[in-house]
Amino acid sequence: MNGVTSLDTALRRAGRRLVARYPRLETPLVHARDRYARAYVAARTAANHVRYAAPPDPYRLVRVDPARIVHTDPLPGPRFKDAGAVTGGDWDRNRPRFDDMAVYRAYEAHFEHGVPWRETEFYEHTVATIASGTPKWGCRSQAEFDDRCVRLDELYESIRTNGYRTQDELLDANHDDPIKTQHRLKTERLKDEIAVTIGRDGEVFFADGRNRLSIAKLLDLDAVPVRVLRRHRGWQAIRDAYRTAAPLPDDLETHPDLAHL
Repeated sequence: MNGVTSLDTALRRAGRRLVARYPRLETPLVHARDRYARAYVAARTAANHVRYAAPPDPYRLVRVDPARIVHTDPLPGPRFKDAGAVTGGDWDRNRPRFDDMAVYRAYEAHFEHGVPWRETEFYEHTVATIASGTPKWGCRSQAEFDDRCVRLDELYESIRTNGYRTQDELLDANHDDPIKTQHRLKTERLKDEIAVTIGRDGEVFFADGRNRLSIAKLLDLDAVPVRVLRRHRGWQAIRDAYRTAAPLPDDLETHPDLAHL
């Protein structure tokens, strides 16, 4: 997978240079990357249908209580490389807590206690990173990041007022996402959903989408749609057993990754 990540990173960098010089190339390059990502995921999906009784659906969204997501498993590189993955190992052990992340602490301070963005550690760290020459979330200056913070406020208010909506729902309703550019390509929209992984015992880990998950937690939402990327091999065995009607522990009967099976 490291080779896939390195190749994708190199291609994206080359693409950004081309788009900077020839803006008209942006759309065909995005479509080309979409076709590559879909082909990669399709190959894994086909293999999973041979291997497993309950093969993962790499594009399905499942509803999860935000409070259930306690620990983190951030995945580097493009999401498509982990979509539908089933892996072993100890990656689901001793993971950091989501509420220890600087971004969540900043959200909590800002929205719960009225602390200005500029007075949070998250803001200071991000501005310092941008000043060092590394863009963050498309921001290349402090002014651009200040504008993003305004849009984060808009995102919070939108979810508080209108409820949590998927990217598809926003597009269908012709509503803009305050912090993301809407895409017609489904794979591009899926990149903007909350993403999780699932450990051997069924624990749901945060993988991506920290802004939306932070807001969902602070608003105490009952459930939000999330995309499951990789699953532990032990959990996949439980999914397969469930599909074949094997008895499960009572605490797993209502697990969100089993409900649709």
